[in-house]
Amino acid sequence: MPIQIVPIKERHLADAAALMCSRYKSQRQETPLLPSRYESVEGEILPRLRDLAGCEPGVTAFHGNRLVGFMLGFTLDDFLGKRSAFSPEWANAASLENSRRIYEEMYTSLSAQWVASGCVTHLVSILPCDRSAIEGWHWLGFGLAAVDGLRGLDRVEGLVDQVQIRRARIEDLDLAKAFQEELACHMAAAPTFWPHTMDDLRAWMEQSENAMWLAYKSSQAVGFIQIGPANQDACTIIQDEGTASIVGAFTRQDSRGVGVATALLNRSLEWAEEQGYVRCAVDFEPMNVLAARFWPHWFEPVSYTLMRSIP
Repeated sequence: MPIQIVPIKERHLADAAALMCSRYKSQRQETPLLPSRYESVEGEILPRLRDLAGCEPGVTAFHGNRLVGFMLGFTLDDFLGKRSAFSPEWANAASLENSRRIYEEMYTSLSAQWVASGCVTHLVSILPCDRSAIEGWHWLGFGLAAVDGLRGLDRVEGLVDQVQIRRARIEDLDLAKAFQEELACHMAAAPTFWPHTMDDLRAWMEQSENAMWLAYKSSQAVGFIQIGPANQDACTIIQDEGTASIVGAFTRQDSRGVGVATALLNRSLEWAEEQGYVRCAVDFEPMNVLAARFWPHWFEPVSYTLMRSIP
């Protein structure tokens, strides 16, 4: 299959948006809970592509006169200490019948431009339905860096051994901060090695649309979970007024394996239903082995973010 790679132009954007929406519809067939809004070319995807194409490099792939792929990205001046380039899940797509080859050709061209501009870490988010493309990105040297998952609000089944759950109040700020610090230490330690800058917890707790739940065993606080509106730092396709996002969770080591996380998740799902949400999202790093053992049991992946560092 001969493929021609050309720089992306304004005249290509409508076809590029249509291709992305087609891929998104394929993902929604596997994950019907995804918001329908991102199937709209004019409403969501095309305006985003126009904004990005006007200021960042991008490429298209053609087979004859047919657009079969496109890829755009934006610059992150400081991602983990390095200038980086990121193509989010709405800013790239390839025809499913030959997606691996198309992505290889597009990345070959676009990566040269990224490196020339000083971007030495490259990130791309891919829809899970394109399994051939994901394999191709692995062969290009990309490893899995983040997963976004989605589920309905039905409760999960699991062991719950004398766990009490209550909502945190502003009077619990010191306790909440202690949990936040424990989570930060966990994320910075082996094997995750991913330091996180924690948000202003007081400001977050003072917003009525957010909720933190605390878990207790034998009158001792042993875990927490945070939930609120769709996380603006997660993948775009979960962002919708019907989505609640889990943005933090942690169980202390001596209380794991007895249903603390399950009880916290169930209370969060119950709260989300009470608030009128229809789905719940979570994003996590797969090298965080505790998270990777828990979240995939209850959430279906809707976006994989892959990363490569250039020596």
